[in-house]
Amino acid sequence: MTTCPFDLTNKNQIIPFSETDPYNPKNTLEGFVNRRQGQLYGALWITKVNGKLCKQLIYSAPKQHYPFDKNNNWVFPEYDEIILFEKLDGTCIISYSYTDKKGNRFYTYKTRLRPFLGKGKFGNFFALWNEMRAKYPDIDPLCMSPSWNFVFELYGKRNKVLIDYDEPLTLKFIFMIENDGKIVPPSSIVFTSDFNVPSSSPEIKIKTINPETYNDIKDQLEKQLTIDEENKILKGKEGYVMYFMKDGNAVQIKNKPPTVLKYHWSGDALSYESVYTTVINAFENFDNPTYEDVVGLLTEEFDISKIEKSRFRIENTIERVAFDKKIQFEIVEIYNKLGVDINKDKRTVMRHFSTLYPKNQSSRIFTLLNRYVNKE
Repeated sequence: MTTCPFDLTNKNQIIPFSETDPYNPKNTLEGFVNRRQGQLYGALWITKVNGKLCKQLIYSAPKQHYPFDKNNNWVFPEYDEIILFEKLDGTCIISYSYTDKKGNRFYTYKTRLRPFLGKGKFGNFFALWNEMRAKYPDIDPLCMSPSWNFVFELYGKRNKVLIDYDEPLTLKFIFMIENDGKIVPPSSIVFTSDFNVPSSSPEIKIKTINPETYNDIKDQLEKQLTIDEENKILKGKEGYVMYFMKDGNAVQIKNKPPTVLKYHWSGDALSYESVYTTVINAFENFDNPTYEDVVGLLTEEFDISKIEKSRFRIENTIERVAFDKKIQFEIVEIYNKLGVDINKDKRTVMRHFSTLYPKNQSSRIFTLLNRYVNKE
């Protein structure tokens, strides 16, 4: 392919990049990330590898949508069968490969709107993913395919968005993307059973769908949630990803319980939860996201008038999340230098931190340290 399949003239819908591949540090890639909604959302248009013209398209993981619009008009994709998988609430990690001018192939990983995994101190997904690669050594061999990109969800207490999971940090292989952009659910891929990598499994299969049955599934999802309204803690499934299968092709539709939707859609202004989850997503894709970066992500789902009414909330949330991530980064460095195991001598560790931070932060610091230390 010699022509970019998405518009490079609209500067609001692309992100230029020139970055070194952390998994192949001798390689520097230049090009653009597409941020326009659709099948090419997050796709990379690589223009140069190591300064030499080498155009190639890399598919990312498109966002899933609802089968209705803001005016409650329903449209379902064509299907022969519908397969439901749990929708996990974390960070999307995508494996892919590219070639240099000589035809050498290299394998690496990215988040949705970045060419590679970020190493920023406010969101070091490179380090988190390397933990998973060490825990599951079959991840790299599974992803060594020039024909497919593998998509994983990285989730747990140490990468919390909205759902509160019991696991500190884990992953699941959730689907695959072929070179032509075709989406394939994990249940359609036989060879993955040869690799020791956690994989999503189909939970429900249905033959017919309409708004009533879609809403019945949504109500069943609501019943399985455990809700702590005061502390805004949700436990359970964030929802389902519904794979509408037709002639071997899949279209992804999401279905979330009413409580999760309420957190996202309540009021004339944006809910705190909608802003918070979007800011968390921004830290996945930008080292130090600005207000404009967050607004760019919000406009993918919300009207600009609603966003503008929430400016104060957005700016405050960016500041809060950045502060939380900064604190987490700092305390891990301090803890490692201290050299005392918090599981064996909690008093000494917390006494040391009490000399560095206000006492009202002690509970928060202990929680963050506990997530870091007890990784298994």
